[in-house]
Amino acid sequence: MHHRARLLLSLALAALPLTALAQPTAAAAYPSKPIRLVVPFAAGTAPDVLARLLTPALSESMAANVVVENVPGAGGTIGVDRVAKSAPDGYTLLLSGDAALVLTGGAYGVKPPYETLRDLAPIAQLIITPNVLVVPNDVPARNVQELVALVRSQPGKFSYGSGGIGFSQHRAGELMNRMAGLDMVHVPNPGNPWTDLIAGRVQVMFGNIALALPLIRDGKVRGLAVSSTTRAAAAPDLPTVSESGLPGFESLSWFGVLAPAGTPPAVLQRLEAELQKAMATPAIKDRVAAMGAMPGAHNTAGFTRVIQDETRRWAPKS
Repeated sequence: MHHRARLLLSLALAALPLTALAQPTAAAAYPSKPIRLVVPFAAGTAPDVLARLLTPALSESMAANVVVENVPGAGGTIGVDRVAKSAPDGYTLLLSGDAALVLTGGAYGVKPPYETLRDLAPIAQLIITPNVLVVPNDVPARNVQELVALVRSQPGKFSYGSGGIGFSQHRAGELMNRMAGLDMVHVPNPGNPWTDLIAGRVQVMFGNIALALPLIRDGKVRGLAVSSTTRAAAAPDLPTVSESGLPGFESLSWFGVLAPAGTPPAVLQRLEAELQKAMATPAIKDRVAAMGAMPGAHNTAGFTRVIQDETRRWAPKS
C-alpha cells in the first residue's frame, strides 16, 4: 500500500505542470471560431455604422470572422441583456451606446434586467460624440438665447424630440429645461425622430452630430449649438450651448465594447489591444473624425470609470 500511495502521489504531481500549461494554451487559441458583435439598435444607426466600420479590421487582425448582429428594441436594453446572459467566452460581444449602459439605476423610469458593471465587462470606449441643438427652419430662433426667449414667451407650446427615453438627446433636452427654466415636452420616436423635426411636429432636438451636419448643410434644419463644452472640430462655426448662455451645459453620447462578466482576463486583454489597434488605423480615424466624433477611453480602466461617473451623474435624485 505504501508503494502504491507513493506511485499515485507521483502521478498526481506529474500532472500539475500539464494542467498549468493548458490554461495559457487555451487563451492563446482564442479566437477559434466566429465572434458575434451585438449592436442593440437597428441597421443604419450610429452604433451600427461604427460596428461595421470596425469589423473588417478586427476580422483581419484577429484572423477570425467578426460579424455584426442587430438586436434592437426597448432602447437597446434587449440586445444588452442578451449579451449579459451569453456565455463569457469572448465569442459574444456588445457594441452599445451610453443610454442602455448608464441608466440601470432607474433614471427616467428605465430599469432593465441587468446591471452594467455587475453583468458586463467593459473593454473599450471607442468614440464620444456631441449632439447638435437643431430647430426646423420655421422656428425663428437663430441662437440659443433667442430659442430660450422664444420658448419662455410661449409656455407649453414647444416640444423636443429624441430617439427614446434616456437617450442622450432626451437627457440633453431635460438638462436644458432644468438649466434654462423651460417647459419643453419630450416626444420620443424610436423609429426616426428626424422626421418629426423636419415635419415640424417637434420644434427642438439635440441630434447626433453625424446625422445633423448633412441636414444642416442641405438647409433642412438650422443648427444652433453643440452639446459638448468645447466646439466640435467637424463644425467649428457652431458655438457650444455652454458659451451661449448656459455655462457648464454638457450632454454627450458615446459608444463602447463590452463582454459578458466572467470572460477570461486574457481574452479581455486581447480584445482591448485589438480594439485599440483598429481605432488607430488611419482609415478608421479619418472616418470617425468625419462623423464629428472624438476618441474615447480606449482601455478597460478608463471605460469603467466613464460608466461609473455617468451612472452617478444621471441617477435619480432623491
